[in-house]
Amino acid sequence: MLLRRFFFSLFALPLITGFVFTTITSATAAETGSEVKVVELFTSQGCSSCPPADALLESYVNRQDVVALSYSVDYWDYLGWRDTFGSAANSERQRAYAKRRGDRAVYTPQAVVNGLAHANGAQKIAISKKIKQTQADLKQLPVQLSYSKDGDTLVVTANSPVERWAEPPVLWLVHVKDVGRVQVKRGENLGKTLEYHNVVLGVEKIATMNGAQLQAKVARDKVFPRRGEHGVFLVQLGSTGPILAALEAK
Repeated sequence: MLLRRFFFSLFALPLITGFVFTTITSATAAETGSEVKVVELFTSQGCSSCPPADALLESYVNRQDVVALSYSVDYWDYLGWRDTFGSAANSERQRAYAKRRGDRAVYTPQAVVNGLAHANGAQKIAISKKIKQTQADLKQLPVQLSYSKDGDTLVVTANSPVERWAEPPVLWLVHVKDVGRVQVKRGENLGKTLEYHNVVLGVEKIATMNGAQLQAKVARDKVFPRRGEHGVFLVQLGSTGPILAALEAK
């Protein structure tokens, strides 16, 4: 099976999600805007064309200038293998992106770049082109995102020269599993052991940015709930609009 493509003509529900920019492993500020590089991969354990995209995503996860996230969808489960990381929320997020873009393109493996454009998730050159193209669109919406530690709490701060927003940015916390390995026993990837990185477990809304600054407190246990998991903070217009800034806490 080559590229799997779906076109949804019905409405798609917007998701509580968002995505990310530069990998930050300490409490430092991250300037975004023209430097935002967020790659969200929509993948499936039941898709034979997805493993190359999953491997490519790992290379982005290991880069210091990109934030990469893996979303497993559930709409291929009927083919014989239920994706162990898949969820309806991930599928709806992907459809909501397509609805917002207006192209109805929903397929696996699909990479959504900076919340604005999409490309085949296994094609590095195509993804690089989308990163450059979308960075130009984000220059007019610069946001600086940082956090500091205060005991068992993380204080997250977002600043921007923009004081009035047509659509208020939202601060999201994306819950991520560092690495996940799965032995597939049925379906198109029968017999394969697949490895996933920065696997999205869920997304939580933290606060809305109504002016030029936002500050929110988040319990450390929520960002680091257990060993092998961490959180990603991101600022995004709405739930599936352009991604303006992000911080990955490890």
